[in-house]
Amino acid sequence: MRTVSTASIVQKAVKASSTRQIAASRTSGKVVGVSKTTKVSNAKIGSNMDFSRFRFHKTPTPVTDGAQKAFTIPDSESYVAGLLEVFLDGLMQIKDTDYVETSATVFTMTNAPDTDEVLRINYIRT
Repeated sequence: MRTVSTASIVQKAVKASSTRQIAASRTSGKVVGVSKTTKVSNAKIGSNMDFSRFRFHKTPTPVTDGAQKAFTIPDSESYVAGLLEVFLDGLMQIKDTDYVETSATVFTMTNAPDTDEVLRINYIRT
């Protein structure tokens, strides 16, 4: 069985006019319901996934000042190791090149962001 991304499955579902066309596409998705708004779920994403743990566009502390390199996850939360995304002025930074995950609550930038640079993070909290 070939694996296809969720976006690809959804695109095929939108384009398909019947469940037969979706099934014929040979994706790993399955039809959940049949109606005017046919739903397709990805077999890799379980129904028990807790989406309330996802955090997007959060601002770590302290603020960027041109000297600070270590930043803390906001709201006294911690993140799942390996699932932190760091953005500097909207550009995704490369793990172990631009930043390192120091602990479950702290990450350290290789170069201190300037005062006028905006630092944002996405993560899944533990």
